[in-house]
Amino acid sequence: MKTNKNIAAVFAAVLMLSACSAVQNGDETDTIPVLEDNIPAGGGVIITSEAIEVIEEITEASTSETIASESSKPAETWANTDEEPLEIPQRTESETEESYPEGEITYIELTYYNVTLETGDSSMPIVTMYPEDAPDKSEIWSSSDESVAEVDDIGNITAISEGECIIKVQSAVTPEVFAEVYVTVISPEEEESEAETEAFSENESETQLTFIDGILIANKSYPLPADYNPGVNADAQAAFDRMQSAAAEEGLNIYISSGFRSYDYQAGLYERYVERSGKAEADRYSARPGYSEHQTGLAFDLNSIDITFADTDEYEWVKEHCAEYGFIIRYPEGKESVTGYMYEPWHIRYLGTDIAKSVSDSGLTLEEYLGIDSKYAE
Repeated sequence: MKTNKNIAAVFAAVLMLSACSAVQNGDETDTIPVLEDNIPAGGGVIITSEAIEVIEEITEASTSETIASESSKPAETWANTDEEPLEIPQRTESETEESYPEGEITYIELTYYNVTLETGDSSMPIVTMYPEDAPDKSEIWSSSDESVAEVDDIGNITAISEGECIIKVQSAVTPEVFAEVYVTVISPEEEESEAETEAFSENESETQLTFIDGILIANKSYPLPADYNPGVNADAQAAFDRMQSAAAEEGLNIYISSGFRSYDYQAGLYERYVERSGKAEADRYSARPGYSEHQTGLAFDLNSIDITFADTDEYEWVKEHCAEYGFIIRYPEGKESVTGYMYEPWHIRYLGTDIAKSVSDSGLTLEEYLGIDSKYAE
């Protein structure tokens, strides 16, 4: 083969250059120490610096020529030679940091994951696909029940009739990657003002609503009836809209990710959390059906609904200014034994500006401020 011929040429060059070097030095024994039987010391050929340079040049040229020759060989000729084809190792999922090939979508983020709409209303979450430099971010939208809510090709959700459903967005490139929005649709006539609700509770004791100092209470000690379904409170929504606009003027983006939740919707949500975490753990971060503030229509979850929200400029602004618009941070840090729930920086409750400022200035939770408990009976 050509490779063997090149090696022979290198060896010949070594001998010639070594001999020439010895002659030029005038005394062969000065360059090549001779032992018995004229064998050089070390048992081999002495390679001079000139020989090394020539060897490097020949070896480099030989290697390049060999690689070029072998790489140009058609793939199908491997089977017709005595040489074995190069075995190219296949990359397995466990050997890579990413489980998806380059260019595929690995994660989908939405601006909200829960929404309550009146029939006829529309809403569209903003979608962010990762990696952000993915070449194809095409979306596939679908509804679990189009009689409740429909969704078009760009993610615009339209409420059709009362009920609950799930809107899903998938990556067209990687369909197994998706995100979901839990949609609750209510009728406009279901809405009541706070004053109307309070009057109704006073006249209809069977509703089991609890007001303390004029504040509607929903916690682990004071449940709401299953048929209490007021929708989003109009005053709370208007106050949030003003707060959102004020934050936007300072370059901050706050938005509602979860608002009103019906008894039935909360029941399904709580069951999923119990399946995932167990009842004891689920009770730390999710209300049992009938015990959720979201059913009052006076509570909102903001932005990411995640503890990382506490590290954002938006949270710092909300914590400082929300009382000015009638809200409090309902479940502050270090108060789980009092409120019954772990720290939720994203959860705000509407009380009206006067009461909210009074509670906020006191540095107390709502339970401490009113002198009430929040513990399940069982």
